[in-house]
Amino acid sequence: MRSFPMMGPIAAIESVIFKYFKFTGRAPRSEYWWWMLAQQLVLLASIWADVRMLMHTDAPPLNPLEYTSFLVSLVTFIPSLMVTIRRLHDTGRSGFWWFIVLIPFVGPLILLVFMILPSMPDDNIHGTPYRKAGQWSGKANGKRDPMQAYAILDHLHDEPDAGTVEARKAEIKEYYKTRVLSAQ
Repeated sequence: MRSFPMMGPIAAIESVIFKYFKFTGRAPRSEYWWWMLAQQLVLLASIWADVRMLMHTDAPPLNPLEYTSFLVSLVTFIPSLMVTIRRLHDTGRSGFWWFIVLIPFVGPLILLVFMILPSMPDDNIHGTPYRKAGQWSGKANGKRDPMQAYAILDHLHDEPDAGTVEARKAEIKEYYKTRVLSAQ
């Protein structure tokens, strides 16, 4: 069994937040568990704030939006669902396995076991496993790495060779003929 480098807490929380609505791809165990820990701590703090608020009021508010714990639950439900689906992908399962929680008593326990299982060491249909901070290995389904677009910045101040300059001039000339002159 191969072990994979662990994602740190800040990187994990940042990853979940930036992938708020993304259910494709994979999430390593560390990303999932750091997010769950952070979410539960924030939820616990908001419940504590609600209890303190209720202790200092005569009548409890009837509007559920006045309770911070309700708002925290609303805001964190979707990213928690998405990271759970990506974690299922990381273990080689479909995201539809999330619905197993609907089976009383046993379903949440089975999902917990799935979340604890190690990542699949090789590529699967959902992508490549997390290798080290910020890097993924290989390509998944022929998709490109979005960070590769920044590689051009390494060559920003390089002088182009004569062939490249001529090719660019030819492209501009052709573009001008087809788009500008034909429109007149």
